[in-house]
Amino acid sequence: MKWLINESGTLLRFGGVGGLATLVHLSVAGLALWLWPNTSPFLANLVAFLVAFQVSFWGHRRFTFRKAGRGDRFFVLALAGFALNNGVLGALIASTPVDGFLAIVIATFTVPLLMYVAARFWAFA
Repeated sequence: MKWLINESGTLLRFGGVGGLATLVHLSVAGLALWLWPNTSPFLANLVAFLVAFQVSFWGHRRFTFRKAGRGDRFFVLALAGFALNNGVLGALIASTPVDGFLAIVIATFTVPLLMYVAARFWAFA
């Protein structure tokens, strides 16, 4: 039972840091598309990912898991999440009328639970 309580706290902290990183991601993507309206959503998404990665890694290192973890593993994990994010983004743009910022929002919200499990049991194990 104690394990479940501890894990619930870790999951809540993960959600908070992830939520902040997602907010940063979407803010940077939105700003990039607003400043440069002809920019590819994929380029805006890449820039947003690189900025949000910093928030995510340091937040999880200092707050969520409270251990150094493996930055290299977390980056690989983040790249896998970003690849999945871009796969969803590409599918949305190619097969639906959804494009631009809305497509980035939908793609960004598809990945978090998978990232928690991989971060918890691999990058910050």
